[in-house]
Amino acid sequence: MALTVGTFNLNNLFDRWNFAGAVEVLAQGSSTVPATYTFDDEHRRRLQLDGRGKLLVSKPAADTDRIAQRLLEADVDVWVVQEIENVDVLREFNREHLNGAYRHVMVIDGNDATRFIDIGILSRRPIGGVTSYQRVFHPDLPSRPVFSRDLVEVEILDDRGRKLLTVFGTHLKSKFVDFTVPDPAAAAAESDLLRTRQAETITRIIASRMSTRQRYLLCGDMNDVPGSPTLAAFEQAGLVDALRTPKEVGAVKTKVELPTDPAWTSTFKASGQPRSFDLIDQIWLSPALAPKLTAAWIGRRRKLARDGTDHDPAWISLDI
Repeated sequence: MALTVGTFNLNNLFDRWNFAGAVEVLAQGSSTVPATYTFDDEHRRRLQLDGRGKLLVSKPAADTDRIAQRLLEADVDVWVVQEIENVDVLREFNREHLNGAYRHVMVIDGNDATRFIDIGILSRRPIGGVTSYQRVFHPDLPSRPVFSRDLVEVEILDDRGRKLLTVFGTHLKSKFVDFTVPDPAAAAAESDLLRTRQAETITRIIASRMSTRQRYLLCGDMNDVPGSPTLAAFEQAGLVDALRTPKEVGAVKTKVELPTDPAWTSTFKASGQPRSFDLIDQIWLSPALAPKLTAAWIGRRRKLARDGTDHDPAWISLDI
């Protein structure tokens, strides 16, 4: 049986209605403008802001259409997707933009209290048990959960309810450092340390749940590259990088010189620095699943800066 599994960061798939230009109308008490409120009391209305005080708005329609097109073009059985606000928005996205292509949709609210972005599953195959590890702690940081978003474990079943494999999906700590912080170097080191602890915790959880003889994979937005010190725990645990030699699907229209190695899903140009091309969206296989790998792909963006999202999807085919 062939099974395709992929990972894709959809970049802020929110269902917030864009209040721009309508707040004044709402203040006048209009009942004709569609909106969602939360109430501090019966006389006050509060709009939802993120952790930085920014109004949350829906993803632009053109970007939403484009990520849907990219998902459909890849034609993958199981997607682990990142940056989803909640299960309702993923269900609506599947229904309205993917034509209901995925019968099984799952999102669990995670720990992100700043951007409210979670991990989701889109699957053509039945889903069995689902576990969130958002309340797990690292021994060196017992004061707060180690995952700034989550680690989810999902059983993928065949049509008779038998487990085909287990998928672990995650979204690790970003390298982004706000330019307003007083000590950017210290903030970057703190992010690296947290990402390291997250990777260590993932392998510890997997070791407690799985044996080397079982078929499982780990995928998601790791916010660092394979072989980096922060992700060293993956290879140390015996996981196999499934995207060492991916094939590209599509092509970027750009005058920028692209790397000869197609193993990249994200690009960034820092001021005064050469452009980097990094494989931060990854798929790692258990030793028992690695021999079942038949092919790997990265769906290449059309525009270098972003194409509905600033990530490219990656997916693999397994003969199970």
